Amino acid sequence: MGQLAGGVAHDFNNLLAIIMNYAEFVAEEVTGEAADDLSRIRDAAERARSLTGQLLLFAKRDPTQVETVDLNSVVRDAEELLSRTIGENIRLVSRVCPGELAVRANRGRLDQILLNLVINARDAMPSGGVVIAETDIAEISEFAGRWARLTVTDTGTGMTPEVRDRLFEPFLTTKPAEQGTGLGLATVYGIVGDAGGHISVESDLGIGTTFRIMLPLVAGVSCGEAGGAEARPPSGHGEHVLVVEDEQYVRDVVARVLGAGGYRATVADEDTLGDLDLDGVELLLADVVLRDEPGPVVAARLRARRPGLAVLYMSGYSDRQIRDQYGIDEETPILHKPFTAAELLTHVGEALAPTPGRRP
Repeated sequence: MGQLAGGVAHDFNNLLAIIMNYAEFVAEEVTGEAADDLSRIRDAAERARSLTGQLLLFAKRDPTQVETVDLNSVVRDAEELLSRTIGENIRLVSRVCPGELAVRANRGRLDQILLNLVINARDAMPSGGVVIAETDIAEISEFAGRWARLTVTDTGTGMTPEVRDRLFEPFLTTKPAEQGTGLGLATVYGIVGDAGGHISVESDLGIGTTFRIMLPLVAGVSCGEAGGAEARPPSGHGEHVLVVEDEQYVRDVVARVLGAGGYRATVADEDTLGDLDLDGVELLLADVVLRDEPGPVVAARLRARRPGLAVLYMSGYSDRQIRDQYGIDEETPILHKPFTAAELLTHVGEALAPTPGRRP
């Protein structure tokens, strides 16, 4: 099931990259009701992006970038979004402990944990109620050391022992088919486990449910800034980028974004690579999984013809899986599909930043 889910998610990520970026292109040209319709398309694509992320996590192919994160800031920054999500008949209470709770995790996945738990709490309170998200430091004899703990409690319907015992199984859901996929809590369980943490649940029918998540506490480490405004991607100055991708529409999207971002783009597939003049090409942007040869093999051949050529890979699979399977070193960046125009331009700008040994 994991292999099937990962394969489907990889192919779907290609399609999402096309949908998301063409929707952005059209949004720049229209106003009024058509703009509202496009906004709905983009929102649906973002939800689909989240779903494929859950599938990839279930398949253990999820791209994760681990950093030091303040768990308190995750709760504080999500308050407004969560309040809008749960509706007017449910009261959200957030309580964070003083100072910082530094953990090593992927910030986006921590956001996903909190959102999934609060949405489940909302669905368990159809007549309204209270959901509490709080953080503290835990020292429990069962687990050595000190832990950052996130607790989410609701006053909802609760669950039977039979449901509670199977709660984290993939595709298990007690909701109607149109309301849930059964992947939310399985995703939470996978994220917590990958971060070296533990999750537990207590629930009683008619009283409510409490989830407790414990993550290893990083003592004496400053988290820095988290959840700040997204920086504007750098603009190009005519740098020449060679795009190698088998999917024509993905090639077209990438070339259009690069052109609008100030770069010169040349697109190719494996059949046309041999005839290309590489003079002036500064960056190779290549899919890792191509029809005939892997992207790293293509990159090695092109670098033999063009020493110092910078390389940026793109892929719908996870960072860890791709690096291990194709021998890609940690210094070579990978852009994960589906990507927005801003994400693409940011990665290209970073890949073209001056490095020793690469020709200007």
